[in-house]
Amino acid sequence: MSQEPGGEQRPTGSGLPDFSTSSSQGLPSFDSDHGPATLGAPSDRALHRSRTTMLAVIGGAAVLLIVIALVLSQTVFRSALDDPGPTAYPTGERSGEGQSEYVPDPQEPEIAPPPPIFTQAPTTECSVPERTDAPPASDPGKVRGGDLEYTLPEGWGSGWYADSLPYLTEIGADARNVEGNWFSVVNLGRVDFPEDEGGYPGRENAAVAIFQCYATTTGVVSHFGEHPEVTDYRSEALTVDGEAAWIVQATYHFEDPEKLETSSASIVTSIVVDTPDGPSALASDVAADQPEHVQNLDDIIASLDVIE
Repeated sequence: MSQEPGGEQRPTGSGLPDFSTSSSQGLPSFDSDHGPATLGAPSDRALHRSRTTMLAVIGGAAVLLIVIALVLSQTVFRSALDDPGPTAYPTGERSGEGQSEYVPDPQEPEIAPPPPIFTQAPTTECSVPERTDAPPASDPGKVRGGDLEYTLPEGWGSGWYADSLPYLTEIGADARNVEGNWFSVVNLGRVDFPEDEGGYPGRENAAVAIFQCYATTTGVVSHFGEHPEVTDYRSEALTVDGEAAWIVQATYHFEDPEKLETSSASIVTSIVVDTPDGPSALASDVAADQPEHVQNLDDIIASLDVIE
């Protein structure tokens, strides 16, 4: 810029333009009203690109879901399926091979009625032979009948006297009081079957006959009743002091359980032993619900001796 005399400045030819006056070529005015712009329809290329992008996104999401599902199936789901839980236990293989329907054994005492030998009605005549005295025992603490002898348990020794019993003679006996006039009794004697009944039938049949007759004697049946329940029965071979023997035994439950105050059942026992001088036998009834009496019976049977 040059300066004329007097200090007035004037523009030179190369100075800035003068914007003081308006020009038709100036900036546009935004005061005038303009309507909304209208976009044209998208081109086919734009549509194709959008469709491709969308398919790619959907496909990627599907692949991602499949991968997540596979991971879960091999980790969380597998562990849940493999864990049987605290109450699940493995079981063995089940097969019907070799199996058969259970059929109750009619001989099982818990479900079957007693065999016919345990009936109330004897199958023999229950003949009572002529009485003869028993030989003396070998010791004051023993009881002898026929050719058998037993040791008296503690609490016994009442001096029981048996006058007569079916098929027994030379009777020796003793007893222990249960209550009142009811006693546990163990008898010994020589076996005597009359010839008109066929004579001695062998130890098993003789034991059955003595058992049946003893269980139906007047003094016993008065407490047992006519139709008592019979349990714990047995009929089998055994050995007494080295000699062959047979035992028949059962528990008879009183029809009237209030007949006595302290007992309502008795163990009836018959044992026939083939001793050298002929058969001898034990016949007894002992309070079944008196533990000491039951133990006494076991001790007496265990102490049996054959006297030659």
